[in-house]
Amino acid sequence: MNKLSFSRQLFDRTVNFLERSLDLSTSRHKVLSNNIANAETPQYTSKDIPFQAILRRSFGQVSNINLKKTHSDHLSEFFEREISVDSSPEGVNIDQEMSKLAQNNLNFQAGVQALLKKLEALKVTIIEGGK
Repeated sequence: MNKLSFSRQLFDRTVNFLERSLDLSTSRHKVLSNNIANAETPQYTSKDIPFQAILRRSFGQVSNINLKKTHSDHLSEFFEREISVDSSPEGVNIDQEMSKLAQNNLNFQAGVQALLKKLEALKVTIIEGGK
């Protein structure tokens, strides 16, 4: 069994899903923070990352984006790595942006907790399997 095959079995699709979710939450946090920072900037339009849509696309089908990989272990084959940012024609509503930021933070924390539980289960499996 080669190294890549072993790591795919060890870290299943759930871990990959959680990794992608945390990546998207981090990117969305940056976009939403930028909106809040530019709330008073004239002509600035609110932006957002369609978190749910990108996550669904990532797992609903194999990506049709051809990415150049420099090493076979670098990108997982079923993730779409490009993130689209949606723009709103309206200005920034600070209350809406703060609400989105709070929700995004909750999503991130939930993802971290789920990942910790998954890794804890792996740890228990390894410890119990060694006995």
